[in-house]
Amino acid sequence: MKGWRSVLLVYGGLLLLSMVATRFQVIVPTAISGSVAPITRIGVVAADNLRRAYTTVVNERNLAGEVGSLRKQNDVLRQRNELLTREVSRLRQVMQITATQAPNALGIAQVVAVDPSPLLARITLNRGTDDGVRVRMPVTVPGGLVGQVTGVSSNRATVVALVDPESSVGVTLQGNRGGRGLAVGVSPDRLRAQFSRSVPVKVGDVLVTSSLGGVYPVGIRVGTIESVLPLGPNDVNRTVIVRPAIDVGVVEDVTILEGL
Repeated sequence: MKGWRSVLLVYGGLLLLSMVATRFQVIVPTAISGSVAPITRIGVVAADNLRRAYTTVVNERNLAGEVGSLRKQNDVLRQRNELLTREVSRLRQVMQITATQAPNALGIAQVVAVDPSPLLARITLNRGTDDGVRVRMPVTVPGGLVGQVTGVSSNRATVVALVDPESSVGVTLQGNRGGRGLAVGVSPDRLRAQFSRSVPVKVGDVLVTSSLGGVYPVGIRVGTIESVLPLGPNDVNRTVIVRPAIDVGVVEDVTILEGL
């Protein structure tokens, strides 16, 4: 009997302890929990939006940096492409000239200056004695003759163009039609050539270099006869005005020939 009493006392003590513990446990009322829930959701949404906005800003900054880097790379590649394109054009020019004008091309030179005087027609090249350039070397482009080298330093060369008053070149009619003449420069952009009265020159005839003077290879285009001056009773030669094949004011790259 005493044993059962002890068990009941222990059971009653445990039950009382459980009731006390449950009574003092903090339980959020349902009304409070319901009113706080929207605020909690707003905070969660706001935090999520802030996180996304920060991620977007970081990504945009990274993308801007990548775009800037790609633009720089694109600029470098474009410059390289332009250089390669120009180099290919130069090589084609040399090949064309060696095939159609003269096989002894020294190489390509770039025009770095043009004489501003309207009475002169002279250009400066970025090649000189260090590159094998010498005085009296012919200078040409695929479209026709430019002139010849008259002055040279270690890294520069001066070229007197055909239309310069101090220039002269032996010419003949294209197509082996005969007739040798001498053309001299006339400011600002023409040549004057003289032929024997017996040479049947006419407007539109193309003049090319002849062996007269021993400076230029034969057969390089010089220009086109623009007008034939009337003959006087005492004239021995026939005079023609020639429009040059090349405008030196717009030439950028030229080919220097070894000469004869």
